[in-house]
Amino acid sequence: MFEPVWSRLVSGHYPASPATLAGFIRRCVKEDSYPVIFRGSSSDSVEGVLYRNISDKDLAVLDAFEGDYYAREAVTLLLPDGSTFPAQTYVLKDQYRHLASDLEWDAARFASTDIHHFLTQYSGFLVR
Repeated sequence: MFEPVWSRLVSGHYPASPATLAGFIRRCVKEDSYPVIFRGSSSDSVEGVLYRNISDKDLAVLDAFEGDYYAREAVTLLLPDGSTFPAQTYVLKDQYRHLASDLEWDAARFASTDIHHFLTQYSGFLVR
């Protein structure tokens, strides 16, 4: 959901809009700065970005970037106008749930400070 990360991965330009994913929780990865999502209760939700019409080539890059810890799952997003939209997102697999901390992930903190470390240290950018 952050342009500096997104643009390092995909080669296409895709329409984007804010979206809400109901029934999921976003938490910090233990001892790291990036988030994971996993299923929560019906009252939980995650704010994010919907990118539309992603090419197969860029989807393959995103799959490789997310790696074995995640499964790409079909979900339904709520858009700001109240409509819903079918999409896919990367969800932490149950067998790796122990990697998520109990701390809520802070998007503002990531955007202002943690993203710099992530962009310089994360080896997942080598998937291209």
